[in-house]
Amino acid sequence: MEFTRQELKLIETLRKRERQWRWLIWTLPGLSVFIVCCYGYIGVSLYRHLHWEALTVEDAFLFALFWPKILVAIALAAWFIVWPLTSWHGNGTRLLLLKLLDAQRDKEHDDDLG
Repeated sequence: MEFTRQELKLIETLRKRERQWRWLIWTLPGLSVFIVCCYGYIGVSLYRHLHWEALTVEDAFLFALFWPKILVAIALAAWFIVWPLTSWHGNGTRLLLLKLLDAQRDKEHDDDLG
């Protein structure tokens, strides 16, 4: 089977992503912990700064400014935990495709020799 230059480039990209996944499954949870720590600190600081008995316009502005960012960051941190856990052994489709390509290449190589 002959591949075009663009198809070969895509195959190499798939192989590169598969190699990178080995260290990415450890980096993403670490990044998740870092995000939770940073935005947890910001959330606790915001909670302590606000005067809950008599909210001022400044307090409402700070809450409106920081709370959506905290929620998005926590959702992102949760995704950085869930993603590696759900595909710990790699992307199944990508793995199967690369194995099929390798088997096809080996078969053609054996046919050329024999």
